[in-house]
Amino acid sequence: MDHSDRIIRPAMADDAPEMARLIDMAGGGVYEFLLDGLVPGLTAAEMLVPGLAGSSGSFSHRHSGVAEADGRIVGVAHAYPVDWMRAQDYTGLPPDRLAHMADFSRTQDWGSYFLSALAVDPDWRRRGIARSLLAWVYKRARTGGFDRVTLHVWADNTEAQRLYAAEGFEEVARADVPWHERLPHRGGSLLLRRRV
Repeated sequence: MDHSDRIIRPAMADDAPEMARLIDMAGGGVYEFLLDGLVPGLTAAEMLVPGLAGSSGSFSHRHSGVAEADGRIVGVAHAYPVDWMRAQDYTGLPPDRLAHMADFSRTQDWGSYFLSALAVDPDWRRRGIARSLLAWVYKRARTGGFDRVTLHVWADNTEAQRLYAAEGFEEVARADVPWHERLPHRGGSLLLRRRV
């Protein structure tokens, strides 16, 4: 594929529906686990759209870069200072679901720049898009005065782990996220870190 037919650019509010689809995919089921049934008739991805379209909060499109090819969004990276998690309001989420994810929330490298989502449309994978999006995140982190980027990846997501290892990420901790029928991952979540 000729790289000239795609661009990496800051996300815009109008990108929110496609970004939501990809971010939901990146979560590996976590958004369905947390949001399922909270608003009847809406999927987890649909519930993500208003936050992504908004201009404030850590979930805003303003903290995302997108890969655009052939006039459509084919990849997304969403990242922000991890310390913003301390100020998140989770009161609208069921307490039992939050408790299930508690170790994930605690297992962070405070003071880092956190990559909360990276996803590329399956039809566009293995073309360097994820690496281009990661380069966009590293630049944002450095511009913001951060010396490292962190992320969580499911322990059973070996394909993503290979990408991150090739990019220089190293495991620094593991969050104990128990298996659940609606969140069927084994081994918990790995916290990875890369200096930038």
